[in-house]
Amino acid sequence: MARDARIDDRADEIVESWRELCRFPTVAGRLDAIAAAADWIEERLAPLMDRVVRYDIPGYGPVVVGFRAGASDASLLLYNHYDVQPEGDPSRWTSPPYAAEIRDGAMYARGACDDKADVAGRLASLRLWIEDHDGQTPFGVIYLADPCEEIGSPGLDAVLAAHAAELRADACLWESYLREEDGRPAVGFGCRGSLEIELSLDILAAAQHPSYSSILRSAPLELMAAISSMRTDDGRIAVAGVRDEALVPDERARRRTADITLPGPSIARDGVSPYLPGTDAELSTRFVFEPSMSLSGFDLDDGVRQSIPASASARVRFGLVPGMQPERVVDAVRAHLSARHPDISVSVIRALAPAYSPVESAFGEAVVRAAGHAFGADAVVYDVMTGAGPGALFLEHLGAPIISPTGTLRPAGNMHGYDEHGYVEDFLDHVQFTLDVLRELERSGYADTPRGGA
Repeated sequence: MARDARIDDRADEIVESWRELCRFPTVAGRLDAIAAAADWIEERLAPLMDRVVRYDIPGYGPVVVGFRAGASDASLLLYNHYDVQPEGDPSRWTSPPYAAEIRDGAMYARGACDDKADVAGRLASLRLWIEDHDGQTPFGVIYLADPCEEIGSPGLDAVLAAHAAELRADACLWESYLREEDGRPAVGFGCRGSLEIELSLDILAAAQHPSYSSILRSAPLELMAAISSMRTDDGRIAVAGVRDEALVPDERARRRTADITLPGPSIARDGVSPYLPGTDAELSTRFVFEPSMSLSGFDLDDGVRQSIPASASARVRFGLVPGMQPERVVDAVRAHLSARHPDISVSVIRALAPAYSPVESAFGEAVVRAAGHAFGADAVVYDVMTGAGPGALFLEHLGAPIISPTGTLRPAGNMHGYDEHGYVEDFLDHVQFTLDVLRELERSGYADTPRGGA
């Protein structure tokens, strides 16, 4: 990749800014850390924007937003989040999770790529782009940083509804996507929705001695059987009605999935296939278009290891593709379990609807062209970004199509896991790519499109 000379000249400063942000332990709800990170973002955003405001979400901290007017009425919204997943057991990190240590060319920290590389990297890219135009940018920019995306962005719906008029933009550059296993850029459109439910089963008044195992029901075993009944042997959702309204790819969309590289050697154990049954072509299509189901937690009382537990609970997460509605999935799951395991109760933990943005658009073509220019390779297009997020709220309130450009993350970067990391050179490429997207939107005439159209 040929980088702007200023990126290499300022590399130490740009990388150090990324590390500084990663040192804030901004797990959603840790309000002291969230407040300190919000101050950090505002301090660096203020020189780049006409004004910076905060929209507070009680209990979670501020949505930090910067507004910059351009020569035209068109505007681009940049969406990031600055909260992170919990770090887990610190002893399982090679270096402390918020030390932001650099070793072997990579920076290790919780949230390094999800999503603090975007927050810090886009600030650097904006600064360079503004310098390109001596402060007079051709279109407007709105920069938005969400404090609680990792737990479903509670309260963001109300913020967007209340401030829709000033936040409305022609398009939204979402948080970044990953690079392919072979290094090619990937561009994702829209985003999946997410539904997390809790299944609970209470059978006994109290835990009992294991000698009763031959005559008493087992809450955890029955819960395991119930969860297994919702999934086919090849990993598809077996709940009737769940996929009835899911987006079905046309032939052009199926052909695009052929370019996807499945993440293999970087995530697998030697001698063990990580994949569900299916050919590479089938799995690539499923990766983009198949709704998913996973187990996000299973709870037993640690004090009854030598007993028959009285109860058990589990958390199940569904990844929803466009067309699916969380409430209908919940209804289908309840009907499925009621017919097979009627003693199990179902409650909703969080729900986000999916968002669909068309691949064939001026905005999409501009981002894909910029990826090809920045990385010297054709972008791999994902018709639906495989990650979930609050994208549907942006479509509903702001009408802005959503695209996730390539960022710092690679498949082996352990996003949400221990030793999460991103490579420094990939981060600097990320800065260059964002700069190229801004330049391409300018060249392609994006800035002259009417408000609300891409």
